Amino acid sequence: MLPESSLPTRRELLHARLDALLDESDLVADNAAYGDTFDDLENFFLIKGRKFLQETFQEHLQHRVESVETTVEGKECPHCKKKRATKMKNRNT
Repeated sequence: MLPESSLPTRRELLHARLDALLDESDLVADNAAYGDTFDDLENFFLIKGRKFLQETFQEHLQHRVESVETTVEGKECPHCKKKRATKMKNRNT
């Protein structure tokens, strides 16, 4: 396993994914039929761009949840404990 200092940060991973998305859009533009470049790129970004945004926001929110759960306040939150107990009840039924 790599030491933590050599692991890429979340921002670096996001930039790498965005670069890959832009590289893929270049391929779409290069392979578009004459007069269809804009339409092809629009369709590409509607589909791939939406997926990229959804995954990015989901990862960001998950990171925030995990960071809150590791704090003392998150561990001692009575509402969180109540939710956990309810989830455990639902799993047992």
